[in-house]
Amino acid sequence: MNAHPVFLFRHGETEWNASGRIQGRLDSPLTARGRAQARAMGLTLKRIAGAACAEILLYASPLGRVRETVTLAAEAAGLDIAHCRFDATLAEVTWGEWDGMTRAEIDHRTPGAMAERERAKWRHLPPGGESYEAAARRVRPFLDAVVASAAQRPVALFSHGALGRVLRGLYMALPGEKIVDLDEPQDAFYRLQAGAVARIDTSG
Repeated sequence: MNAHPVFLFRHGETEWNASGRIQGRLDSPLTARGRAQARAMGLTLKRIAGAACAEILLYASPLGRVRETVTLAAEAAGLDIAHCRFDATLAEVTWGEWDGMTRAEIDHRTPGAMAERERAKWRHLPPGGESYEAAARRVRPFLDAVVASAAQRPVALFSHGALGRVLRGLYMALPGEKIVDLDEPQDAFYRLQAGAVARIDTSG
């Protein structure tokens, strides 16, 4: 297992998060609260990583809400955002035709759709979208490579709620039914190290 930590972050709150709208591969900007959360992420990372903070290898989803988050966090941590590697593997799980909708809108269009999703959430495939199970297959090689590189230096991953669940769950070797129940905070991040996962709060 990795001797150095892999820090896993979700983006800060967005306008669509605040209104209950599913983002998937679509996007919306951070709220004022989300920008404050991003800065708190960077300050907390700097505090807990100490001198090793300068050695952190940064990866991030290319979606706008993550770009905004990692830029603010890197500035607060004293890291050069120009060295961040934006990788589409870290992009959010897409709900396909349902991206941009609320759950109520989905159920209005397709009655019972959300109940069906909850019954088999790990394998559920929205129309034109991606299941958690498929996302796990997509991200598994990337996670393995990151954990291997963390034998040499710390790594920070900036991603999304659903994909963050998958990354943590795979690291902990959880079954899919447990992965989909993991939390996805925006006022905390996670340290994955030596086979263990620790939550790190940023809200003070």
